[in-house]
Amino acid sequence: ALTGLASLGITSIGAMIGYGEAPSEKLAAEVDLWRRAAHRLPIRVHGIVIADTPEGLSLAAANLNAAGGRLAWLGVKRFADGSLGGHTAAMHAPFSDVETTGTFRLTNTDTELARASLRLGGMVMIHAIGDRAVDGALDVFDILVSEGAHGYDLRMEHVSVLSPQQVTRFARLGGIACVQPAFLASESTWLEDRLGADRMPWAYPLRSLASAGVTLAGSSDCPVEPPHPLWGIAAAIDRHGINESERLTGAQALEMFTGGAASALREPTPLGIGSPADFVVLDVDPLRSSADSIHDATVLATYVGGAPVAVDRTHNAWVDD
Repeated sequence: ALTGLASLGITSIGAMIGYGEAPSEKLAAEVDLWRRAAHRLPIRVHGIVIADTPEGLSLAAANLNAAGGRLAWLGVKRFADGSLGGHTAAMHAPFSDVETTGTFRLTNTDTELARASLRLGGMVMIHAIGDRAVDGALDVFDILVSEGAHGYDLRMEHVSVLSPQQVTRFARLGGIACVQPAFLASESTWLEDRLGADRMPWAYPLRSLASAGVTLAGSSDCPVEPPHPLWGIAAAIDRHGINESERLTGAQALEMFTGGAASALREPTPLGIGSPADFVVLDVDPLRSSADSIHDATVLATYVGGAPVAVDRTHNAWVDD
């Protein structure tokens, strides 16, 4: 699977790794599975641990960092809400098609786990989709910054619905927005039904976030969406009819999946002096090509640490999708 990801032009990923008794024994074993595979990884893997206790987080972090190879621990992940599709995203006002404001999940435990991650030298990632969840995550970030945390160590995952005031607050705190432009394609037929016309201008405001100075990191949310970064770049440019004033330029969209993603993974500036030679070769110029051309582009080669990753496209399920 990871070799298949390399064939799509991916040199690094942030992998969500379960650790602890909940929700299943299978998740509890994930840290060990990654540790045993560390020296066979074709791309860099940054482990983001879903732990329920500071002790569990500390143990998982130690195990991942000791594995060697291309595996390392990055931080902790917590959840402020659910999804727009399931009506479980936490909203200030009810959804337009169902009389619910979703599920708000943050508690003091999440703040304590965030503090624990920072003490261990890691980052904090909070899943927040609805505007109520975004406020909750920003509240946690506010507390952490007041205690000495740096904004570049604080990531919000998804950041799907937020008002102009929330964009300004996000920029003030200096956090990183880890966003998934692929959602624009998959949600285009039903998103307005969920949010209503009044809130649609708040949906995935990528240009507003970038203009405010928020670092945008491109992501896919695979396996919920296909992992193709070129598809994500194309969606950020095209917008698929959703809030088209928030389109990004080709340069902005490319930066989101390169420099922005590197910031979100604590990697050096891509292609900077002294940085690892992680790069891809494409058959199009994403700065000058249309969204459709970028979407359909071919990755001719992927290099990690200066060496090409051998790719067998014949059995690549990601490409076949």
